[in-house]
Amino acid sequence: MQRAVSEEDANALVRLLLRHTTLAQDAIARMCDLSQTMVSRVLSGQRELRRPATVRRVVEGITQGFRIPAPEMVSVPPGLGLGLNESPDRTASLLEQLARADAQDVPGMEEGPTASAMSAAVLSWLVRDASTQESAAVDEGPVAAVRAATAAFGALDNRFGGENARTTAVHYLNDTVVPLLRQSHSEAVRRSLFTVAAEFVLSIAWMSYDAQRNGAARRYFVQALDLATHAEDRLLGASVLSAMSHQANYLGAHAEARDLARAALTGAGTRATATMRSQFLMMEARAHAARQDRSDCFRAMAEAERAFGSREPATDPEWIRYFDHSEYSDEVAHCHRDLGHAHVARRLAEQSLAASIGDEYARSRVFTRLVLAAAVLGQGEVEEASHIGEQAVPLVQATSSARCAGYLDDFAKQVLPHRDQPGAARFLRQAHAVVAAGQ
Repeated sequence: MQRAVSEEDANALVRLLLRHTTLAQDAIARMCDLSQTMVSRVLSGQRELRRPATVRRVVEGITQGFRIPAPEMVSVPPGLGLGLNESPDRTASLLEQLARADAQDVPGMEEGPTASAMSAAVLSWLVRDASTQESAAVDEGPVAAVRAATAAFGALDNRFGGENARTTAVHYLNDTVVPLLRQSHSEAVRRSLFTVAAEFVLSIAWMSYDAQRNGAARRYFVQALDLATHAEDRLLGASVLSAMSHQANYLGAHAEARDLARAALTGAGTRATATMRSQFLMMEARAHAARQDRSDCFRAMAEAERAFGSREPATDPEWIRYFDHSEYSDEVAHCHRDLGHAHVARRLAEQSLAASIGDEYARSRVFTRLVLAAAVLGQGEVEEASHIGEQAVPLVQATSSARCAGYLDDFAKQVLPHRDQPGAARFLRQAHAVVAAGQ
């Protein structure tokens, strides 16, 4: 300890403090004015504290006996953020509480609430009066600023993964978005502000889901639904339910995923554009495929195909325009992979990759590439499938996406029975190293 102090070795001090005291990681984080995530990474050897200002703050915090500020919340209440709020003021207060608990890594934030914990919020949204008065959208001042922030964070998420900028986005929510929601605005500005706030919170939910912080993701999804409700934006609310369906299916809650997708379709009603209907239907199809409900899956895919064929992208809101030919083909490929239709899944995955260009959706291409690898393996082409898997490994490493690592791990488990083949053995070594590094 004396050597570490004399050499101002902040990394060694943090590790020694955990080893030789009863202080928990969150207490050390508060003592050193670091995030608990950063402390955890220092302790695991994933990160090193190098910036002079940070090193000085850590050394002073540990050696000069700084008071450890008490956290505002001992643990996250199980129901925090899982219901719709009766007023915009309550929404702002809840978001502030949620963001602070998240930023401080309060215990319980990552505990995944059950489907029943959110069902009341979904039902409340479904039966809410869907009639709205049309008003011109405002896209200037604070509304434009939050919209630009949403686009910037979304671009980082899609290209580099959810963990990359999630913490910064949570701070922006608490420091900028919440105060704006509390201010007085004209009705047109208020509705537009709540709409862009819903889009921003939805982006945090997606980042949290991608980082496999699933408890936090579900809370943010519900609060995005609440913001959309106060904005009287029924279609955006339906899109939130579709996103919740996507997460539920990934987590293995396939019946819940099916019901959420159907709720999105029902709630959007006739106002949904063809693109929205196609995307919502594909979420339902994904859930049916995972449940091996072939007839319902084919019905949903057929309806989705008809809707996609009649879409008019110019009439779509900005937030659904990502659902293009590449995304559509990818979703259908996922369904056929889960149903065991390797030949069809391969063709559609190849079509999706061919239609995807640029770096904007780099993470999505990782998913599609691993679906392609699984389809090729399903055709019995072990060496080719392993080669495709090898090509995906550096792409997974280039993201901070826990979901990408999960896809890679799932494919590696499929390849494992073929580990006696050279290509498979080489891929497995690479994949296991990447997956282990992310744990």
